[in-house]
Amino acid sequence: MKINRLRSAVSAVVGAAVVAGASFALAAPALAQQATGVNTAANARAECNTATETAVVPVHVLNRDSAPIDVRVTTAFGDHKISKIAPNKAFYHRFETGKGSVPAGEATVAAYKWENGKGHYSTSKVRYGAVSCVVKPRLQTSVTDRDGDGRIDSATVKNVGAHTVDARISGPKGSEARRLAPGASFTVTDPADLSPIAVFTAYKVVDGTPYFTSVTKRP
Repeated sequence: MKINRLRSAVSAVVGAAVVAGASFALAAPALAQQATGVNTAANARAECNTATETAVVPVHVLNRDSAPIDVRVTTAFGDHKISKIAPNKAFYHRFETGKGSVPAGEATVAAYKWENGKGHYSTSKVRYGAVSCVVKPRLQTSVTDRDGDGRIDSATVKNVGAHTVDARISGPKGSEARRLAPGASFTVTDPADLSPIAVFTAYKVVDGTPYFTSVTKRP
């Protein structure tokens, strides 16, 4: 009996509240306000530095937002940060990989701004393709025929590539080989003046892959 009277009393109170227009609903949990992101456009690619025969990954980030932004780009080859990029201005950085080739990968772009008393942050990823930059040994070669008899008096080879090579000159004075660092050269002189041709060869191994080249010259 007491329970029934209690239920009746609660129903009466609720009914009165509804009639009077009072709010009796349970409070809904507040939704977390998420800061808006930072508006950027980014791209990346892998390309070759021909002088060093190594891969480089340039990354370009444009500030498409209404406020200055700070940007940090992170790659497998390091990261780089620049602050206060103005609207419609761009971030550009070339990441030197130090490698003759790189597989396809991605760079992470993190952008931050402070606007209207609030911080805003966003991240994105941009992909780049694989690239291989190592080429065959690059040689600069020359021969001389001082007396004009069609036979070689001397032959010279220079390593103009980016890696040390094992170079050989065959023909004048038989055959002679030397290891040449980048920029180094050697000359073979043939006092007998017998050979009408000179064959220049070079060999190198980079990251476990062999590379070979051959050049033939006549006076």
